Amino acid sequence: MHNYKIIALVALLSALTSYSTIANDQLTDNTPKITALSHATLMLSPGKTLYDATLLIENNRIKSIINDNDIPPGVLEINLAGHIIYPGFIDPFTEYAIEYESTNEASDDPVYEIKRIGGNAENGAVHSEKEWFNYVYPDKEQAKKWIDNGFTSVQSSYLEGIFRGRGVSLSLADKKANDIIYSAKTNQFMAFDKGSSIQDYPQSLMGSMALIRQTFADARWYNDNISKSSNTGNNIEFNIALERLGGLEEQSFIFQTKNLNNQIRAARLLSEQKVSGSLVGNGHEYARIDELKSYPYSLVLPLNYPAAPKIIDSDSARDVSLATLRHWESAPSNLAIVAQADVPFALTQYGIKADKFWPRLKQAIKRGLDEETALAALTTEAAEIAGISNMVGQLKPGFMADLVISNGNVFADGKITSIWLQGEEHQLISRDLAMLAQPYQLQINELSFDLNIEQDPSLSGTLSSGEKEITLANVSYNQGRMTFSADLTEAGISGISRFTLWFDEAGLRGRLLDSNSQTIPFGGTKLELVVDNEPTQQQDHQARLSQVAKQTSPNVAYGLQQQPIEDKLHIKNATIWTSAKSGVLNNTDLIISQGNIEEIGSNLRTPSDYRVIDATGMHLTAGIIDEHSHIALNGGINEATDAVTSEVRIGDVINPDDIAIYRGLAGGVTTAQILHGSANPIGGQAQIIQLKWGDNAELLKFDGAPASIKFALGENVKQSHWGDNFNRRFPQSRIGVQSLFSEAFNEALAYRAAQKAYKKMRSSERRRTIAPQYNYRLEAVAEVLEQKRSVHIHSYVQSEILMFIRLAEAYNFKVGTFTHILEGYKVADEMAKHGAYASTFSDWWAYKFEVYDAIPQNTCLMQNKGVLTSINSDDYEMQRRLNQEAAKSMMYCGMAAEDAWKMITINPAIQLGIDGKVGSLVEGKQADIVLWSNSPLSVYAKVESTWVEGRRYFSREQDKLAQIAVETERAALIQKILQSDDTDKKGETSSEKIEPEWHCDTHFNAWQQTAQGAL
Repeated sequence: MHNYKIIALVALLSALTSYSTIANDQLTDNTPKITALSHATLMLSPGKTLYDATLLIENNRIKSIINDNDIPPGVLEINLAGHIIYPGFIDPFTEYAIEYESTNEASDDPVYEIKRIGGNAENGAVHSEKEWFNYVYPDKEQAKKWIDNGFTSVQSSYLEGIFRGRGVSLSLADKKANDIIYSAKTNQFMAFDKGSSIQDYPQSLMGSMALIRQTFADARWYNDNISKSSNTGNNIEFNIALERLGGLEEQSFIFQTKNLNNQIRAARLLSEQKVSGSLVGNGHEYARIDELKSYPYSLVLPLNYPAAPKIIDSDSARDVSLATLRHWESAPSNLAIVAQADVPFALTQYGIKADKFWPRLKQAIKRGLDEETALAALTTEAAEIAGISNMVGQLKPGFMADLVISNGNVFADGKITSIWLQGEEHQLISRDLAMLAQPYQLQINELSFDLNIEQDPSLSGTLSSGEKEITLANVSYNQGRMTFSADLTEAGISGISRFTLWFDEAGLRGRLLDSNSQTIPFGGTKLELVVDNEPTQQQDHQARLSQVAKQTSPNVAYGLQQQPIEDKLHIKNATIWTSAKSGVLNNTDLIISQGNIEEIGSNLRTPSDYRVIDATGMHLTAGIIDEHSHIALNGGINEATDAVTSEVRIGDVINPDDIAIYRGLAGGVTTAQILHGSANPIGGQAQIIQLKWGDNAELLKFDGAPASIKFALGENVKQSHWGDNFNRRFPQSRIGVQSLFSEAFNEALAYRAAQKAYKKMRSSERRRTIAPQYNYRLEAVAEVLEQKRSVHIHSYVQSEILMFIRLAEAYNFKVGTFTHILEGYKVADEMAKHGAYASTFSDWWAYKFEVYDAIPQNTCLMQNKGVLTSINSDDYEMQRRLNQEAAKSMMYCGMAAEDAWKMITINPAIQLGIDGKVGSLVEGKQADIVLWSNSPLSVYAKVESTWVEGRRYFSREQDKLAQIAVETERAALIQKILQSDDTDKKGETSSEKIEPEWHCDTHFNAWQQTAQGAL
């Protein structure tokens, strides 16, 4: 009985406590707070302005907009005459308020697998399971960086890894996390940089792109098949990272990149995956704006203008590239150019100090960015990207009362005076003091004076009438009351007069105590702030006139201001090396049009409107083709982590800005196969390009070229000379290489068989059966076995060459080309019987142990045995002199000149499967032609002009003019830097490292910016 009384008493106390809590909550929270911001200019949304109107705020929302300032009774009114109210600004790319630290451990040894904790992804750079609203913790001091610039909300994520997790959009109000989360699940954040993941893979840019592609495929497969798992004996392992990527088409992605090439790669990759999103920019968008415009993605642009290069003397000047000089001058125009291209964009403070934001934005406006677009970038566009356009970004009933109050135009000379965060005001400049920023006119008896007050660095001011100006003394101000003294003798009031003024929203009133202690009352009215735009326009016009930097494609030295047109050309009286059955033709003509060879013959008639070149004494050849090159790519030549990386694609990382393209044209090269390096037995997919200088990466790719891939044998693949830490990856021996190939081939066969079996099932059976998982790595290997992808295999010693021929025959496919193959002369019969090709060096030997038996007669001996042979560069710069490399076989082993020339024209064309289009001068083929000053196999031969698809991409005459133009532009830009003031010289120093010249065995960690084995 006693216990029951205690229980009853506790229940009663609990009830009373609950009632008290509810009552207090009602008293505290349910009292509406209504505020009227009256007589203001309302920027409702970009391009939509309302003058002398009232914004009515109830609690944390905009209640209504009143045009006639007819304010309801009982409402707190704040008169904002002379002020502008903007929607609160939004930064869609931040790390604000994310309280999280990654826990990855460091490791000096290679890490091939990570701990699988809580159903996470297989790769340590994939964190798509993270939903960052779980880690939100407001930080008042951190928020101030944005609030002081007028930002009221942000989108945040932890910026680490490739798949970074799902962002959250937040108010910057100083409230608990629950109250500031505007949208808990916004964009999936992404990047190419794997961040702090200790897992080796991916180590290259192309590896990151392959991982992204595979992760998207895995996510689709997982979410399409997980429901079938319980119906079969083969359960799908739980994977929260893949689960959170479900419904990709309904999700949105925001992709951070650090340079323009990667920005375009990200756009292409997202477009390929048919997902929506935005790209975080880098300030170089102006250089490829047409290409960016072709993708359906908005941009998030930082204001990271570069610091002026340090030009101290001639040595330091030589170290600065023309591209760097151009970007220093052009960067502030980036926003205007993006806007003119009608590409939607938002702005972010990311990457710069907060106090630089407004000076940089105003600089962009001076360079041509219109204020309406700037406002959209801070409000409507930013809200759209942050996934909160239904509640912020406009002054609209029902939207959050997130506001920016400015005394004057914030994009010109106006100052932000206060910020409203969820209906609560935070004054940046006391409204009391804000009144002093306004000029006034005082009427004292019959005299009129203009009163101007300055607040920086301390209170001071002047009274002016006509051309006369009187300085105020003893200026003091407190809570709307100002006192000062002034000598008005020249104005007719003798002696020192003492003033007292009272300010309010309507104007001011005051009294003057003259030298006779007589009091004179007076009034004052506000004057309109006059902003003289004309000088700014003149300055802007002068700035545009003084622009020195040219805009070229690519935007580097020797870039083209416009792409060459298809030539209609008649070349007369040349010695033509056809690389075909007709051999070398003396005193012969060639006509090209529409990108093709139209006619070859003697004394041809020149068609109407065709340009004529008299090539008497000159030689004309097909463009040189390099079977094995490592130019024109970004982010690593090797994905040197796993033993099989057939999923990576050189085509993903083509770099159209590489000056080696231009230099290759100067050496007569028109086509090159860009190969993965030799770090693993099965490397990446190759890409054949045409050296169309100035075109974008996609247009450089040889249209219709057969697919190929890089395999490798020898020292490199078993990690010889890599160091003591690299002794765990299989294979570590030459015999192990064969085993790895067999294992990869068997897995690919099983993979393809599973796909075929699933495809043969009835649709009802497929609905109940887990589908085979698409695997980009095995897909490429399966294409090799099906002879849909040609193998170009790095090789040296005869034993391994024979091993791979036998292995290929056992799996019923033909080897495409053995490249390097410096012991090919030993096994030429076997190669010829198999039908394999050879691509070798002219006279490289003894540079490592497995090359000791190399001989310079290799080319002749293989060719005499019926092996189609070519010479390749396998080098960043040798490509420019492949004509001389081919000629060496004439000296070493007596090869005929025509056969030597075929080794760099038609032979590599056959090896690459593109001989139907290029490699020889035959009517109907593509007009890839080179005009030489002398025999092309002579050391004295110089390229006069090079055409690709009938377009002249190089001429010696134009090159000489370009050299002069480059030096002239460099000198002008350097002078501009030297003559600029310190303000124009300040900016961010680029953190992007210069990539090395790529070689077959360059080991480059793209995310730690380290390179080894460059020789």
